[in-house]
Amino acid sequence: MFCSARNGIGMFDFLLKILPGIITAFLGSYLAAKWSMRKFYSEQWWQRKERAYIEIIDALYDLIQYCEIQKKDYGAGTGYSEEIESDFRAKHSQALWKIKKTTDIGGFVISSKAAGILKELRDRPRLEFNENPLWELYEQDYDYYRDVLNKIVSAAKEDLNANRKGTS
Repeated sequence: MFCSARNGIGMFDFLLKILPGIITAFLGSYLAAKWSMRKFYSEQWWQRKERAYIEIIDALYDLIQYCEIQKKDYGAGTGYSEEIESDFRAKHSQALWKIKKTTDIGGFVISSKAAGILKELRDRPRLEFNENPLWELYEQDYDYYRDVLNKIVSAAKEDLNANRKGTS
């Protein structure tokens, strides 16, 4: 049945009609899968960036909160129990280490702009501990942390494309 020349031409015509559809289906499937994977990895990377910025912002907030409490202490105590003050000190210490780690790692996950802001914070001029009252040291740190928090929020919005119309 398939041996005749007429059937050979019929088979050729059949393949010419069906082959473009098969190729299109395979190519479409391949491109859709590739696009889906690219989108998936892009979303995963965006989520890592978002988590990193949240950790930085939380750490800066803990630093600001600690400095705000300490700058109001003029030697009369903060008015908080020892347990609460111990908790504040622990959060302050953890926050300092988070900021230090993020600054040292640099722009691996966060933008180079945000990494630069954190580097400026680390390299900032500081009052001498032995020459100034503690409340002045905490006041200076409070002002620096507040400024850096505002800059980091702005850099995070820019990096995460949160400044687009309809967001923020």
